Amino acid sequence: MKLPNRSISIFTLSALDVLAMSTGVFVLLLVMLMPYYRKTFDANAELAEMRVSVTETLARIESLEENAVLYRGEAEGAEEEASRLNAAAATLEDQARANRSRMEALDDAPQKQQGSDPKNLVIEAIDLIFVVDTTSSMAPALRELSVSMRSIVRILERLVPSVRIGVAAYTDRDTGLPPLTILPMTPTDRHLHRVLSFVDRMEAARVGSRTIEEDVHLGLSAAFAMPLRPNARQAIVVIGDAAAHKVFQEETLIRARNFVRTNKNRTLSTLFVTTPSSLMHGQRDRRYFQRLADAGNGAFNDHAGSMTESILLSVLVN
Repeated sequence: MKLPNRSISIFTLSALDVLAMSTGVFVLLLVMLMPYYRKTFDANAELAEMRVSVTETLARIESLEENAVLYRGEAEGAEEEASRLNAAAATLEDQARANRSRMEALDDAPQKQQGSDPKNLVIEAIDLIFVVDTTSSMAPALRELSVSMRSIVRILERLVPSVRIGVAAYTDRDTGLPPLTILPMTPTDRHLHRVLSFVDRMEAARVGSRTIEEDVHLGLSAAFAMPLRPNARQAIVVIGDAAAHKVFQEETLIRARNFVRTNKNRTLSTLFVTTPSSLMHGQRDRRYFQRLADAGNGAFNDHAGSMTESILLSVLVN
């Protein structure tokens, strides 16, 4: 008798169907959930970017707040400086009007007797020459002069009908740089931009001088050679922190005396600038600037306040 074959089969058609269905369901769920995981990943990335952006924004806000405080302080300082300059300008205008009135009153009688023109005694024009030290120690003063020049010209133009500006900028012989740069006499009513552009371009030498004294005599020689109008108020203002070389000091004083002796409308004033270099040598060249101003019948000023006010006082109040 043949025994029946009873081998056991684990995988039946029904089992394969269940396995295939389970796999399909898993794949389907994976496909359905994949966008969610992708969106979650993108959202995390966006959140990270937003955190970085917020941090940068906060940093910019802090920087803007600091700048606002700084600019507010600068604005307040500028307002104070503007108020002081306006007050100085008003004082100078009052002095000019008073002088003009006195001159006209004094000239009434001579006019009737001699037929003189009263305008001859009134300042109708100014020729102003700046002799400026541009050696390395003068960088702060040059920047201040550049900032102040427009105000100086505007105030002078309010007081005097005609203003001309000339500049003689000198360095020192041992720097190897051009020893002299000149702006010829330039009328401010038509060519103010030339004056401002020239002064803006003046830079302190990047090469230091090996001597204490400097080539002041070159700047003065250039100033004395500039053509000046006979009836104009002729003023030279020397701005620096060091004396001329010793061999030229007496010569510059003599030439200053000769310059003012030939015309009563001429003055030579000086503005001594305190710099680290001048302090290092005990301000010993200050005396030279005083002697030069005395020789030129002008005013001596220590530059300690406003460049505008110092120059205007040197030019107008003598």
